[in-house]
Amino acid sequence: MSDQTLLVIALFFMVALLAYAFATPVAGADSRMRRRLRSRIKSLSREVVENQQISLIRKNYLQRMSPAARWLETRPVFDPLVHMLMQAGLDLAAVHFVGISLALGVAAFGVTMVLGYGLAIAGTAAAVGVIAPYLWLQRKKAQRLEKFEESLPDGLALFGRTLRAGLPLSQAMQVASQELKGPVAEEFGAVFAELNYGGDLRGALMAMLERVPSVSVMALSTSIMIQRETGGNLAESVARLERLIRQRFAFQRKLRTLVAANKAAAWIVALLPFIMAGLLEFMSPGYVTDLFDDPTGQKMLAAALVLQAIGVLWIRKMIKLDI
Repeated sequence: MSDQTLLVIALFFMVALLAYAFATPVAGADSRMRRRLRSRIKSLSREVVENQQISLIRKNYLQRMSPAARWLETRPVFDPLVHMLMQAGLDLAAVHFVGISLALGVAAFGVTMVLGYGLAIAGTAAAVGVIAPYLWLQRKKAQRLEKFEESLPDGLALFGRTLRAGLPLSQAMQVASQELKGPVAEEFGAVFAELNYGGDLRGALMAMLERVPSVSVMALSTSIMIQRETGGNLAESVARLERLIRQRFAFQRKLRTLVAANKAAAWIVALLPFIMAGLLEFMSPGYVTDLFDDPTGQKMLAAALVLQAIGVLWIRKMIKLDI
């Protein structure tokens, strides 16, 4: 297999990864929902931010780090990555994650250079090595949020029963964290630990909302804070919220089933040009790779890659539904 054929294959994977990386955080209704949630979270937690209250769990986590790593971890440039790691449920420092991604990029570059694939393919492999951990982290974050949303109604049912049994809120959180499994148990346990350390209820709920940016968690946090300030039957509010979330989740599953065929068709359309280019090169060697040697062909390939990325973004925006 020639270097030009390998370059075509490497470019295919590179463009596919880049298109997915840029499409996921930018395109579709998810970005609008995240912006609305971020705005509401800021409005709800404004008092906590003004008082400069930091999660006690977060303080304990930072104290376990070395001074240099702690200084880097608290830099504003790492804030998005810190939040993403928390939302993915990973107990990993942002500086360590960046170091892992850079190490993968350097390793991929070194291996491809040692194998003699050339500078272009080595650079592509290095870029893929750096980007791949972020794509994995983004996927893990989405999976954790989806699992949390799916198991939250059961957690609320248990939480509501313990409240009706007469236990205080912190003990109800502890019981739910001990009896349940998965992200819901972890988050309820984190809230209980925050309260057990002497933290503020509002701060603990806002920290949970930061880790799980969900409409359901926002509704739960708001219900608890309103009940604490104005009074009311929290167990009944939790029961109504549980029923509402179950209905919402059932509707989401139906809608995802309806749009699954469209998503598959969109991926086929997005990957078809690369598949056809690979088949043409396989059946007639040099048919496609000749474009890389000709200046006009190089311009055409660059334009095609740009248009392909725009097309992926546009298709994703059309098939993404705000649910």
